[in-house]
Order: sequence, then C-alpha cells, then structure tokens
Amino acid sequence: MIKNLFTSIFIVIITITFSQAVNAETIDVSREYNKAIGQRIQFTQEDTVQLSVEDALQSFKKNNFISYPHPIISLGLGSKPVWVAFEVINSKKTAINRNLLIESSWIDKIDIYFFNKQKPTKNYKTGDSQPFSERMIDHRFFIFDHGFKPGITTVIIRAETPDPMVLPIYFMSPEKAQKRSLVQGYSYGFVYGVTFALIAYNFMLFIGLKSRLYLYYSTYLSFFLICNFSYTGHGYEWIWSYLPSLQQYLNPILMLAYGISGLLFASCFLNLKTTFPTTYRFVISWCILFSVLSALTILSNNRLFSLQLAFIFVLLFSVIMVILGTITLRAGSKSALFFVLAAITAMLGAAITTLAVWGIIPLSSLTFRAVEIGMMFDAILLALALTNQFQRNQEEKKQAIIMARTDQLTKLNNRRAFYDFVKPIWEIGLRNKRETSLIILDIDKFKSINDTYGHTHGDQVLIMLGDLLKNEARTGDISARWGGEEFIIFLPETTLIDAVNIANRIRKKVSGSIVNVNKNKTSITVSLGVAHHIDINHITLDELIITADRYLYAAKEQGRDQVCSKLLGSTSSTSTDSINSASKIS
Repeated sequence: MIKNLFTSIFIVIITITFSQAVNAETIDVSREYNKAIGQRIQFTQEDTVQLSVEDALQSFKKNNFISYPHPIISLGLGSKPVWVAFEVINSKKTAINRNLLIESSWIDKIDIYFFNKQKPTKNYKTGDSQPFSERMIDHRFFIFDHGFKPGITTVIIRAETPDPMVLPIYFMSPEKAQKRSLVQGYSYGFVYGVTFALIAYNFMLFIGLKSRLYLYYSTYLSFFLICNFSYTGHGYEWIWSYLPSLQQYLNPILMLAYGISGLLFASCFLNLKTTFPTTYRFVISWCILFSVLSALTILSNNRLFSLQLAFIFVLLFSVIMVILGTITLRAGSKSALFFVLAAITAMLGAAITTLAVWGIIPLSSLTFRAVEIGMMFDAILLALALTNQFQRNQEEKKQAIIMARTDQLTKLNNRRAFYDFVKPIWEIGLRNKRETSLIILDIDKFKSINDTYGHTHGDQVLIMLGDLLKNEARTGDISARWGGEEFIIFLPETTLIDAVNIANRIRKKVSGSIVNVNKNKTSITVSLGVAHHIDINHITLDELIITADRYLYAAKEQGRDQVCSKLLGSTSSTSTDSINSASKIS
C-alpha cells in the first residue's frame, strides 16, 4: 500500500511537471542512438479500463501522453499497465531496418504496434508469460526487427506486469544491437566466471576441511548466481524456456533463497549461535517468517505481494548483515572487519538496484547492475575474510599444539614434546650408529624450598633453571621439563666427555645463581646424571633415560651438587648396571 502511494505521488509529480509537454521528439531512423530513448518518448497509464490501441493512438495524437524525465522509464512494483508512444521519421526513399530493444526480461505482456501514415502495418505480442520460443528474435530481452518505411511511423507499446515496470527502450541498427549484446555477454561472462570459481573453490574447501562455513558461503554465492541468472533473462533463454509459469515466480523465490543463504553464512561465520544466541534465534525466526509468508503468497497466486515481500526481504537482509557484522566487530571479532566492509558494499549495491527498479531513483545500466558490482566486492572481501579467519584458526591450532607440548611454567618442552622431537633423531642415529648422550638433572632439596618459602618461590626457582637450560642448549639439543623438579637434555652426536663437560658447566652456573623473591634469597644446586652409548642397537631410548636417572640418584646419594656418569655400550667388562663405578666430576 505504501509502495503504491509512493508510485501515485511519483506519477502525479511527473504529470504536473510535464503536463505542458509537446509531442514526443521524433526519432530519426538514420541516426544511431547509443542511450535509451526514454526522454524522447511519452507515456500514459491505464486507470480501470484497458485502452484499445486505437484509443491509445488518438490519446497520443491529442498530446494526452506525458514525457518521462529520465532515459529509462521505471514506475516501480505493481504499476498499472503503461502505454508508450513515439514517432520515427525516415527521410529516405526506401525502408530502413532498425531494432527496437526493450532491455527488461520480466515484463509479462508486451504488445507493440507500428502505424505508418496512421495505418497499422505490423504488431507483435510477447512477454515472459509466453513460452520463450514464441519470441520474434531469440534473445533474453524483448527485441523487434522492423523495416521503417519512408515517412513517419508511430510506434505504440503496451506493457503490463506486477514486477517492477522497467522499460529501457533502445533504438538502433541490428549491427549495433548485436555488438551491444556481445559486450554485455562478455561482462556477464566475467561476473559468472569469477563467481563460479569462488563457488567451486569454497566447495572444495568444504570437502577437504569438512567445515560448514565454506558450504554456506558457496551456497550463498550459488543463489546469487542463479538469482542473477534468472532476473537477467539468461535462465529463461537457456534453461526453463518452456516453463513460463516457473518464470513468473522464480525471481522472488530466488531472491528469498539468496537472502536466507546469506544470513546462514553470516550466522556461521560470525559464530552467532554461541556468542549471540538471542540474535541467532531472531535471524532464524525472521528467515522462517518470510519463508512462510512467501509460500502463502505463492499458494494464493498473489505475485505482487510475493514480489513486495522479496524486495523488502533483500533490503532488510542487507541492513541486517551490516548490523550483525558491526555487533561482532564491537565484541572483538577480528574477522568481522572484512565482513562489515563486504556487507556494506553488498547492501549499497542491493539498495541501489532495488530502489532503481522500484522507480524511486533513476534507473540506468549502472544502477541496474549495482547489485552485481556490490556482490563482486562483497565476494572478494568475504574471500579475504575467510582467508583471514582460516589463517587465524590455523595459528590458533598451531598455538594450541605448542601449548599442549610446552610446560606452561618454564616454557620448555614437556614430556610429550620431548618424545615427539627426540624419536626421529633417535631413529636416524639408530641407522647411522651415531654417538648419543642424555642428561637428567634434579634440583637439590627442592621440597625444602617450597616448604620454607612457598610455592611461588619454588616456581621462580623452576623458571630460573628453565631459562638457564635454554641459554646453555646448543643447536640441536632438546631440553624438557621431565616432571616436578626434574629436567632432561637430549644431546645428539655427543661424546661422553662432551656431555659430562656440558653437565658440569650447567651445575656450576646453577650453583652460582641466587633466586630472590620478596627479599627471600635462595641459592640452589642441582645433581646430574649422564648416560651415553656408542652402539645404539644395544639400547633403547627409554633404557638410556632409565640409566641416566640411575646416575642422577647416584649423584644425590654421593652428596648432591655433582655429575655422575659411566660409559655405556663399550667393550669394558664393567657392568652397565653398576652404580658404584660412577665417576664424580666436581
């Protein structure tokens, strides 16, 4: 009702403004007109009774038609049937062929009449309510090839549709019309090609990563592509040519599907179900409401209301997308920035096109295709948003893996990470029979430190020792917190002498360290056990660790603050289990 009121006001303004207009400017058949000829023609609308073509012709001759202020006639949704009239002059002595092109794919009925010297010459009836095969020329738009005889030819056109009454009328040579169609074909080929590539890419990501986010995005782009394919006339021309009844309702259905798929993608991308459950329920309820209303309008065969619902939904959908992105952006979502920018471009494009086909703003090739331009930017920015989110997710997974393999207090490897890092090196050493050493060290009397000064002080002792081990580690050495106050160091391709020297250096540096917490100063010492072997085939990694642990306890039993070791796997007759033969290096 509001839309009809706006349309009536719009027509009244035009009528008042151009009521004194003279007859439409005569079109010269020998000229090429590159733009739509809306400002060179006049129109009128039926009230309650359908006019005959004779009545329309007489009304035009009596200057009862009015001029239109823009090149393209656009009267909005639910417009009354419109009559358009203009004159064509041919100063030559022979007939000249020209194409009359109406670049609108959704007009239900189009009747066109040609009068030469006030006598009817030809007339055609077409529209998308008829099978595509009945059109004069195989084209997604309505195009008529007519030979204009010498003198003045009056062209009368009647158009009727509940869809937006958009009449971009072009007058040009067949060659010019063919070139125009070719250029448009290239532009749509680019749009469809880019969109299809994004659909295929994101669908493959969905298959590979099993993430519904990419499925929703590819579905959203697919419905945009199909919707564009429908309202531009490509679908009726190539796919459902013999289904005019489907053509009547497909545009509003696809517009609704495009908006719903976009909101589902937004809900998943912005994680609304978890972060904003109330907003998520509102979005889902809103989609269900419009779906039910749309179904009822189709079942009741109310095309006008179905179209009004679809256009309102698309406009509100664009606004809601921006609002959802803004809410999540303010909540701290980094990926939402790209989403907001994408939603704004899509909203502007959809709003411009919708308002143009409603007749509220002037319609041109740019305003008509604004939704495509907006969607191209939307698709690019959303692709960047998905890439950014994927990178952040991968980084978070990487950090989670690192955290799962890192001791949170000392930032050294934990036991799991130690095995993960050491096992491949151990296998290489196993094949190549490389020398390997291992150190286990333990803080002396650590329980006493905790009992005396508290666990906070004890934690600082552990942190200090972790930092010291990181600084003392050579390239290739692998250090880890083994558990409690125990630490382990794996030394690949290291002799016993070198390993003992490294252990003794660590012992001395620790002995010279003091931990100061809340004015409580503590000097600490460590005991270290060093295990080594030459022939790896005779011992496993766990056996090497157990042996180093035995030497650690030997060092504690012999007085602490010392390094104990013994050559393993040598030809010495000394038993490898004998702790009494451990060497003490002070």
